[in-house]
Amino acid sequence: MDKAGLLDLIARINTPREENIKISSETASWKALREAETLEDPALFPFLREIITENEGKSKAKREVRSAAYFIYGRLMERAFSPADCDFFLRRLEVETDKHLLHSMLDRIQDWQGRQGILLPPELDTSPVARLTVDDRWLVRHAALHALGACPGEGSREALRFWLAKEDEKACKYEMWYAAIAMQSIGQPEDIPLLERFLKSRRQDLKITAKNAIQFIKERAERGREEVAK
Repeated sequence: MDKAGLLDLIARINTPREENIKISSETASWKALREAETLEDPALFPFLREIITENEGKSKAKREVRSAAYFIYGRLMERAFSPADCDFFLRRLEVETDKHLLHSMLDRIQDWQGRQGILLPPELDTSPVARLTVDDRWLVRHAALHALGACPGEGSREALRFWLAKEDEKACKYEMWYAAIAMQSIGQPEDIPLLERFLKSRRQDLKITAKNAIQFIKERAERGREEVAK
């Protein structure tokens, strides 16, 4: 596939739902999205970057092009991950302001870990994700907390600890829960005391999530010690 092929795929992703089609899986858009998930050629990344930068702007048409291009970029990253191509995606989080675009982009980052077990290498600057965990818009904030599960590093863990240290469980219930979920993937032994406070929580979901996070962190630390001992 070349740039023209990608533009055609993007156009099909953005095809309005046909009135005579009632089943989602039969629409042109759904089929195009599934096609995008099969792409695995890293040579497509430069074309996608061109398409994204050529469609800067706040118009609906340009946002839709970027949205589809980000989806393809994110799914391609699962099959052809590279730090350099990932860095472009992370930097775009500092450029985009639309909450729906940011939410979708952050979901792609979460998918890298959730679908493929990909954790971003430490040389990558994931601070754009961490900064969005305190965004005023809950749609962005929650997605960013989820995405930090793919972003190991002190900065990410500090962003998670910010919410886990809050006193009001009712006011921050979702942020605490999502932060605990992310800690399952990137937490370190020194984060365990902050999670232990939730073992007595009245909220069953938070209690179970904290318990699981502590278990995962301990198991990960034990594997690390075993690797060092070899």
